Amino acid sequence: MKLYELCGDDKRRFSPYCWRTRMALAIKQIEVEAASVGFTEIPGICDGAVKTVPTLETDGSVIVDSFEIARHLDEVHAANPLFRGEAAEAHCRLIQGWADTAVVAALASMIVVDVWSVLRPQDKDYFRTTREGRFGKTLEEFQAGREGRVAGFNSLTLAPARRALARAQWLGGDQPDYADCILFGTLMWPHVVSDFPVLEDGPLMDWFRRCLELMPDEAEVKALLAA
Repeated sequence: MKLYELCGDDKRRFSPYCWRTRMALAIKQIEVEAASVGFTEIPGICDGAVKTVPTLETDGSVIVDSFEIARHLDEVHAANPLFRGEAAEAHCRLIQGWADTAVVAALASMIVVDVWSVLRPQDKDYFRTTREGRFGKTLEEFQAGREGRVAGFNSLTLAPARRALARAQWLGGDQPDYADCILFGTLMWPHVVSDFPVLEDGPLMDWFRRCLELMPDEAEVKALLAA
């Protein structure tokens, strides 16, 4: 299996969606061949058949989207399931919807300039043009005042996860499942690209470190565990 992942100028992997897949692979104890690509290289992978990463090539098939990759991993490797039944998959869909809207949007307003700063030179114009078109303002204007948004991000945006993790070790209950992968990958995004602290101490930070400890050999994780 070959996994295409988004990378920056120094090869650091920062995509929240790719980190979801990385944690899923760690839970299932599956190793893959890794291929790092920049934004402007994506149209050239898999013979131009895909537009986003993560993308998994396996046995002649191309699987796009982190959630679909997780479902495929469970189908072909039954051990250490990411979805423990239909109800669990529905639960993970809910977590994904919350993370992809509320959490990603809040994080983008606090780290988008930091993301731009770690990109390869050939990807910076693409990123700035597409994101400023989406936001209707410059990256710097969109991120301005981020210090005043941290408290609300922790107390309100992350409240569902914080409350759940005050009662259980994992979002999946007594062991991690794909819900944990979704939120972990999302929160790896700021931790990999920025020194700006977005996560306050407490049950959620403790959970985040438990997630890191599932994959201690990843270069980006080593740096965070050593901090």
